[in-house]
Amino acid sequence: MDTETALAAVMLSQLPRVGETAARRALELTAARGIALMDFFQLPEATLREAYALHRQAVERVCRDRERREREAGELLARMRAAGVEVCVWDDSRYPARWRERLDPGPPIVFSLGSLAALEGATAAVLNSRAPTERAVTATIRIVQAAAAQALVVVSGGMKATHRIPAVLGRTAPARVIVLDRGIFAALGRHVDQDPFGLGPGRAALDAARTLVLSPFRLGDHAVARNGRRRDELVAALADVIVAVHTRAGGEIERVCFAALDRGQCVLSWQGENPGLVAAGAVAIDDSHVNDLRAFVPAAR
Repeated sequence: MDTETALAAVMLSQLPRVGETAARRALELTAARGIALMDFFQLPEATLREAYALHRQAVERVCRDRERREREAGELLARMRAAGVEVCVWDDSRYPARWRERLDPGPPIVFSLGSLAALEGATAAVLNSRAPTERAVTATIRIVQAAAAQALVVVSGGMKATHRIPAVLGRTAPARVIVLDRGIFAALGRHVDQDPFGLGPGRAALDAARTLVLSPFRLGDHAVARNGRRRDELVAALADVIVAVHTRAGGEIERVCFAALDRGQCVLSWQGENPGLVAAGAVAIDDSHVNDLRAFVPAAR
């Protein structure tokens, strides 16, 4: 992505009261008009308010002191690039293809840190509802270790307790992908070269060559409940194989797995723990299947 488009994407992501829906509308209408994304910020106030349906606060931010806003975004972009953070929009070649293929809609603006090559291999995610049992934790450890040993890329969140086990054990896989429930700078802080996805108080060095960190949220935004729901959707959509270990009936992870099944993704239910998922098409697995998880990877991958 060229510098001007990257700058415009950062500016758009920082607008107040502009979430995924408003950002997507801005990108789509700008493309339909045949103008560059940076030209969006030169549009008249009435056009932004009426055609783009921007919130009043966003319109004011765009139209008041444009030079200052561009300068602030330029400083943020410079900080991103110094840290190795990139930005892409939904039609960019660097945008995760699985999100484009599987989500309707996917996040319109994505920030990334690390190697996009992590998404070139077959991927697996191990999902748990909140407060997993000791049995579920033991199973999660075993399944993630087996996935890593079979050269599957491990996809997980990084901050939620049930995601930290896959995130830590994923270090032994050929690569791992971490999807955040907050902004990259909020997660990494000032030490972008250190790995915050661990279980202890210390932080090891971040292996950016074998780790890809993705976030659809503003760089400095902290986590809120709806971010966690979106993160779980995004993790599942990146996985070629989803192993649902502990999925509470009626819970968020169950909903995410149902959506994945509707998209035709492979969902495995550990020991058939969730009969609703099995009835919907998930495959019940047990210890005998753990060392052959690759058998469930779609042939296309």
